[in-house]
Amino acid sequence: MSVKSRAAAEIKALARRHSKAAVKVLAAIMNNEEGPATARVSAAQALLDRGWGKAAQPLAGEESGLPILARIERVIVDPRQTNEIGGKDDGPHPSD
Repeated sequence: MSVKSRAAAEIKALARRHSKAAVKVLAAIMNNEEGPATARVSAAQALLDRGWGKAAQPLAGEESGLPILARIERVIVDPRQTNEIGGKDDGPHPSD
């Protein structure tokens, strides 16, 4: 295990040891009726995300999802119809 990955594992373990305290702090912030609404909402959202997972986001084009705003179109051009510069062809090609 590299030094970097070992350090990351130690930090992760340390953070996990504080999970109960962190949840208690979030719950206290959420339940503090005199606290700022933004802090209470953020704490409630953090608790819900950790307990139930983040809510699914609808994909573009799905029912109740975002509308599709762009369309990609592939056009195949017959090389015999244009010359190398991109203009009209003036005559036959040697390969014709």
